Amino acid sequence: MKSLAPADRYRLLVNTVTPRPIAWVVSRNADGLLNAAPYSFFNVLGSEPPLCVLGIGQRAEGDPKDTARNIVESGEFTVNLVGEHDTRIMVDTAAEAPRDVSEIDVLGITTRPASLVSTPLIASAPAALECRLWKPIDTGGNFTIILGEILALHIGDEFLSGPDDRPRVDTEAMGLVGRAFGAGGYIRNKDTFEEARVGWPVPDRG
Repeated sequence: MKSLAPADRYRLLVNTVTPRPIAWVVSRNADGLLNAAPYSFFNVLGSEPPLCVLGIGQRAEGDPKDTARNIVESGEFTVNLVGEHDTRIMVDTAAEAPRDVSEIDVLGITTRPASLVSTPLIASAPAALECRLWKPIDTGGNFTIILGEILALHIGDEFLSGPDDRPRVDTEAMGLVGRAFGAGGYIRNKDTFEEARVGWPVPDRG
């Protein structure tokens, strides 16, 4: 890694560590302007407290991206998981728009109010997280790491079954997409298989 330029490290990592879930992040700046942008350096970390993590790179000129700046300033954001039907418009929000432009407004993305934060949710998302900034981490390089506490989880009713206190999630029905390899590679979260966990000692597979 030390012998490689940052751009070459990035290229190798994103083509190796796949698939990656996509956080379609909505944030708000100090003037109330909404920003939407996708990030695949994303995952959830634990459940007590329930945290999510975002890795957000800098703009081409070396300044923080709007998402990172907005989250640090406002202290909140929403993460919207991406259904296949939203892939094209999600990719369009990755364009580096001027700071005074809202992708939400320009692209006509429909939002709905969140329950615990002022930043809205993307209405078409099969599932979404309402988050409060838990800790920002300056890596000293070209990325900002955002740790967010998950305050609320939204899942469409059509993807839930069973008792209210222990619902089952039909993950496959959500039709989520993730990031794969290549400049424009995506993957459908449908081609799954199962291998049951076992206790110790592991059976001899001989």
